[in-house]
Amino acid sequence: MHNDWLLGTWVLLRADPHLDFAPGVRMEFLAGGELRYHVDVGGRDQVIHLIYRIDGDMLHTDNPSAPHSLSVRIEHGAGDAMLLDFSGARAVFIRELGSAPEPPADPHIQ
Repeated sequence: MHNDWLLGTWVLLRADPHLDFAPGVRMEFLAGGELRYHVDVGGRDQVIHLIYRIDGDMLHTDNPSAPHSLSVRIEHGAGDAMLLDFSGARAVFIRELGSAPEPPADPHIQ
C-alpha cells in the first residue's frame, strides 16, 4: 500500500464523542515517520511530536518522550478524507488547504 496520500496536515472534521478529541485537532504527517499532533491549549498551539508507521491498514504511533503508543485502523476515504477507526468509534479528518504533498516530477517533462 502506497502511503504518500497521508503526507500533509489533516484537520478534525468530526469524531465519535467517546473519542474525546479536542476541537481543532490537527495531525501533520511528514516523510520519514514524523507526526506532529497539534492541540489548541488556551488559544495556543501545543505540538506533540510523535513517530508513526503504516502496516497494511493500521496506523501505529508512538510518543518517544512518554510511554504511550497507539494502533488504529486507517483508511483513505472518499473526497480525500482520512478515516480513523478505533474499534468502531470513528474520527474523520480532512486535508488542510495547501498541505497536499507535491506530486513527483515527471521525468519526461522539461
